[in-house]
Amino acid sequence: MKKIAFSLATVFLCAFSLQAQTTYEAANILGSDLSGTARFVGMGGAMSALGADISTIRTNPAGIGLYRSCDLMATFGGNSITQKTDNYTNFQTRGSFDNIGLVIASKHSNEGVLRFVNFGFNYQRVKDFNGKMNWSGSLNGLSQTAQMAWQVYQNDPATGGSIGDAFFDQSDEQWGFTHHNYYGDANYGWLSLMGADGRLIDAIAFNNGDYYPSQYGEYSGEESGHVGEYDFNLSFNFVDQVYLGATFGITDVYYAYNSVYRENFEDGHYTFENWYKTKGTGYNLRLGAIIRPIEESSFRIGVAATTPTYYSHMTDYNSAIVSTTLYDAGVDEYGNVSDVHYEMDTMSDDAFGGDCYTKYTNIAPGNLNVSMGYTLESGLALGAEWEYTDYSRVRLYEDDGRENVTINQHTRENLCGQHAFRVGLEKKFFNSCYARLGYNYATGGYKSDAWKMIPINSVQTNTDYKNILNTNTFSGGIGFRGDVFYADLAVAYSSRKADFYAFENVNLKAAPLTRNTVKGIATLGFRF
Repeated sequence: MKKIAFSLATVFLCAFSLQAQTTYEAANILGSDLSGTARFVGMGGAMSALGADISTIRTNPAGIGLYRSCDLMATFGGNSITQKTDNYTNFQTRGSFDNIGLVIASKHSNEGVLRFVNFGFNYQRVKDFNGKMNWSGSLNGLSQTAQMAWQVYQNDPATGGSIGDAFFDQSDEQWGFTHHNYYGDANYGWLSLMGADGRLIDAIAFNNGDYYPSQYGEYSGEESGHVGEYDFNLSFNFVDQVYLGATFGITDVYYAYNSVYRENFEDGHYTFENWYKTKGTGYNLRLGAIIRPIEESSFRIGVAATTPTYYSHMTDYNSAIVSTTLYDAGVDEYGNVSDVHYEMDTMSDDAFGGDCYTKYTNIAPGNLNVSMGYTLESGLALGAEWEYTDYSRVRLYEDDGRENVTINQHTRENLCGQHAFRVGLEKKFFNSCYARLGYNYATGGYKSDAWKMIPINSVQTNTDYKNILNTNTFSGGIGFRGDVFYADLAVAYSSRKADFYAFENVNLKAAPLTRNTVKGIATLGFRF
C-alpha cells in the first residue's frame, strides 16, 4: 500500500492542466551510449585526459587543446540489437552515422605561454533508442485495470464532488465519457477515462477501487529515435602543460514508442494500444581542464563539468485505443445471450479528436568527470575516468513556466546518482599501427524500488516502465595513421540489464530484461 498512499498524498498537486510527462519519460533522454570515433570507442571512451580526439569535446573540452594540427573526420557503421525477456528474443539490425567533426588548430607561439588556440565542431549520435521487446506471463489476479480504478478513486476528492455521477449518468443511460468529451478536461486522466469507456471499470471503482482480476497478460513494444548533439569548442594550450576548453552543445531529441498490451480475465479480455512521441532541442555548456603537473612526465589529470541541459519547448504526442470484449454481457437480435464489444480511440471525434500534444520544459542534470592519462615511451597509452550524474535532479516545468511539483517530487524519491567508469589502452606498433582495448561500466540511476506514477490528470496511458540496473560495455579496435590520412576500426559489445513492469502494482514481479548491442564502426580522417 505504500505506493498507493504516496499517490493519494500528492493528488491535490496535479491540477488545472493536462500533463503528459512522468519521471520515466523525463529520465529516458538521460545518459549516453558509448559512441564517437572508432578510436574513442575502441578505448572504452577513456580518453578525457589523453585528449587529441574529437569525441573528447563532450567528456572534457580541454582535450581539443592537445591538437597540434587540423583534423577532419567522419564515423559510420552499424549495430545489431537483441532484447531478451524470459519468454522472447527480438533481434534488429540497423546502420548508423555516428560522428562528423572538424578541428582547426591555430599555433600561437613556440616559446610563449600561450602555444595553441584551437576551434572544434562535432556532431555525434549520443544515444540510440531503437529496439523491440515482448513479454507475457501470469498475473495471478493482478491487473492493469487496477491502476485505472485507482486513478478514478484518487480523483474524487480532488474535484470536490462525485465524479462517479458524471462518469455514469444513468438518467440518460450514457455510460462513461464518450458523449461528455472529458478528454480535454484537465481534471481527468486519460487512463481512467479509457478504463470507463472500455467498460473495464464501473461505478464500483469510485467507491473502493475495484477492478477485474486477470490471470494472464502479454506485451509487445517498439522504440525508435536518437539523441544527437552538435558541439562547438574553443580550447587553449598553455606551455604544453595546461589545457583549458569550453564546449557549447546543442542537443536534438527524437523518440517514438508504440505498444500493445493484452489481458484475459474471467468475464472477457481487452487490448490497449499506445502511441507516444517526444521531440525537442536543448543546450548546455561544458568546461574542462587537463594538467600535466610534471614537465618531464606525460602523466595528465583532467577534470570537467557540464551545466544542466535546458530542453525548452519539448513536445509530447499521445494517442491510444482500448478494445474490450465482455463475455455473455448482451443479447443479440434473436434474444440470445452474446458477447459485447466496446472500443475507444482518443483520436476519434468522440474523445479528443486527434493526436494530443503537450509542451513543457525538461532540465536535465549536469555531470562531473575526473580522468587520468599516461603515455609510456614504449607507445602504450593508458586512460581511466569516472563520471557522475545525479538523475534525481531532473526537473519538469509546464509550458507556462510552472514547476511540475508532483513529478519532480516523485523523481527525487525514485531516481539516484549514476556512476560511469571507463578504462582503456592503446598500443602503437611499427610507428603507424595501433591496437586498442576498453571497458565501460555504468550504473542505472534508478532506485531498486522505483515505480512509475501517472498523475490523475495526465494524458499518459502507457503504464509500462523499465528500471535500468547497469550496463557493461567491452570494446576493441585497430588503427592506421599515415602522414595525412588515417583510418580506425572498432567493435563494441554492450549488455544492459533492466527490470520490466507492464503496469504498477506492489505485488507485480519484475520481468528481467536484457538489451545486448554489438556495434561495428569505422572512422576515416584527414589531418592537415
